[in-house]
Amino acid sequence: MKMGKKVTALMMAILLMAGCGSNPTPASSNGASADSSDQTVAIAIDADLNTMDYGLATDGNSFSMQSLVMSGLTELDAEGQPLPELAQSWDISDDGLIYTFHLADAKWSNGEPVTAADFVYGWQRLDNADTASEYAFILETMHVKNAAEVLQKEKDPSALGIQALDDKTLQVELTIPCDFLLPLMAFPPLFPLNQKFYEAQGDQFALTVDNMLYCGPYTMKEYTSGSQYVFEKNPNYFKADKEKDMAQTVIFKYLQDTQSAMLDYQSGNLDVVKLQGEQVDQYQDQPGFTNRLAGYLWYLTLNLHNPDLANLNLRKAMIMAVDRETICANVLKDGSIPAEGIIPRELSYGADGIDYRDKAGKLISYDQKQAQAYYDQAKEELGHDAELTLLYEDSEASKAAAEYIQSNLEALGMKVNLDAKPKKTRLKLMSNHEYEVCLTRWGPDYGDPETFLDLFITDGVMNYGYYSSAEYDQLMEAADVGADAADSEKRRQDYIQAEKILIEQDAAVVPVYQNGGAIMINPKVTGIEFHSASVDSYRHMKKAD
Repeated sequence: MKMGKKVTALMMAILLMAGCGSNPTPASSNGASADSSDQTVAIAIDADLNTMDYGLATDGNSFSMQSLVMSGLTELDAEGQPLPELAQSWDISDDGLIYTFHLADAKWSNGEPVTAADFVYGWQRLDNADTASEYAFILETMHVKNAAEVLQKEKDPSALGIQALDDKTLQVELTIPCDFLLPLMAFPPLFPLNQKFYEAQGDQFALTVDNMLYCGPYTMKEYTSGSQYVFEKNPNYFKADKEKDMAQTVIFKYLQDTQSAMLDYQSGNLDVVKLQGEQVDQYQDQPGFTNRLAGYLWYLTLNLHNPDLANLNLRKAMIMAVDRETICANVLKDGSIPAEGIIPRELSYGADGIDYRDKAGKLISYDQKQAQAYYDQAKEELGHDAELTLLYEDSEASKAAAEYIQSNLEALGMKVNLDAKPKKTRLKLMSNHEYEVCLTRWGPDYGDPETFLDLFITDGVMNYGYYSSAEYDQLMEAADVGADAADSEKRRQDYIQAEKILIEQDAAVVPVYQNGGAIMINPKVTGIEFHSASVDSYRHMKKAD
């Protein structure tokens, strides 16, 4: 086979430069210490870890922790560009359909080598309907050969377009070129999996520190649900000698109360803390204050099987009734910005360098008068005032936003009941379609509008609201796998039109805001990488003495 592109680790670095067990006992009263003497970095999180099983995870905190202990074929640099990781180099065929990855000499934490067969097994498990992974679709999104047929059990797992040519050579075959394949190789669901170890664990895999194997820069040393998660440097990591200066220990501390978290930060027990509301005004002039625009888009997902929500005028009223400017400026105050559609800003840029959002335009606005008119029409059609329950996770930010949205909707005459649940419970209720309205978020897996718009395809695994539109599906099929899939500009136009159908025409979802990130970071800590189109990385943190 003629290979048209050759990228080695050295060449990739040049191109990128040109383009631009036993549980530790940390010394503190609360179990987390930011003492630099042992090179510990302690991070506060306001949503608990969901799972360490990278085949089943769906949330950012889980992915970030999994990325500490695991490695993919690539990893992302601070700008979100792919760098060699477990793949030290790769070849790409002239037609962009065959990727051949050449693996580094890496080891699992039990001393066994990481092989190409580990990736084959991991991807086959992901693409197995019995695994019930909500990210099984990602292989079809990448256009991996036979991904859909294998998932539907129409073909044997061996037919999936991934094979080990030998222990150190992995080949991936696509049906259509995928522009974002290399950065996606850093995404946790695509990590390798040791078959012998996994099968030995049975249903206990990834439930404790002893039920996991690691091939990343850290290993997990403490797994205390609802409390804290402790990671220590992995001596078997294949780049350990080159990473001597990175933090020895990383602690994620689950703290919902941001005031308590900030007190711990000021006491030296935490190094990284998110700020909310008035805290932003209080600390924004202090050293360590950081504000970044994240790629997460918060929105109201609507269960269209609910009789009231099946009414189009009610949904249009809800879209126009939400005062996004006030939510961002006066409620959250964390750098969040009002949503303009379901696709966030700074996610995707065309060949012309223009942000997708600027091409697609602003699809929603706050118009209380028009919202009232839509609601009055809906009330007449329904024969009663609407009464709905708004599900949200029990974090401070979600509570504040949900309460304000409640006031916006009740100003129309609706009755809105609030239902706070832990994030794990919220996710489960959504996946079971056991909700009416839910304040949720989606973070991009890769820098393309498809990662958001695929959520609303009829019968899609994450289409929790039962939205169905033949017109929408046709546009998405043309862009994803059809006639327009190989033409980036035609794909973009399909996505723009699909988004208009979803929001302007069908009002099937209520975008609210794009997540800001007001954070206090200990000035001694460096190396945290915030990725707007992927998982935030804590793999390369350092802490000065």
